[in-house]
Amino acid sequence: MRKLLITLTVIAALGTGGVFAQSGYWAGVSAGYPGAQVHFGVENVFANMDVRGNLGFAYLGSYLEVGANVLYPLNVDTGTIPLDVYVGGGPSFGFVFAGALVVGVEAFAGIEYRLIDLGLPEGGVFFEVGPKFVFVTAGGLSGSAFGPMGRLGFNWHF
Repeated sequence: MRKLLITLTVIAALGTGGVFAQSGYWAGVSAGYPGAQVHFGVENVFANMDVRGNLGFAYLGSYLEVGANVLYPLNVDTGTIPLDVYVGGGPSFGFVFAGALVVGVEAFAGIEYRLIDLGLPEGGVFFEVGPKFVFVTAGGLSGSAFGPMGRLGFNWHF
């Protein structure tokens, strides 16, 4: 089992290096509802889609959340304004301090304003909004909820 884990770790590390060699990446922070997040993303991973990994904390329910999103850029003419328009979504898994597990799926639309005009081309301020569905299980009991999701944040592109 140990050899298998080491082999998988090496393959993942080599594969990640290949992804970074062919694309740009970014890191950022955001806050909103249902919580705050830090994230790391890679551009053009496959078929002109970006992938972003998230680590966050949900205010309501007090749980840590790990998730991943796929982002797809939309070809929207914004004139001379440096805006990136995109849609995306993905799963998340939350670990409640009281012992429950939260599984979520979100979909969103977003815009990112690149700070080129302010002399900071690596920086960008973004806003995302959309629905989120969560399924909660704890001690043999389960439930689900559907509600809004929104975040405002800052990205640093490398």
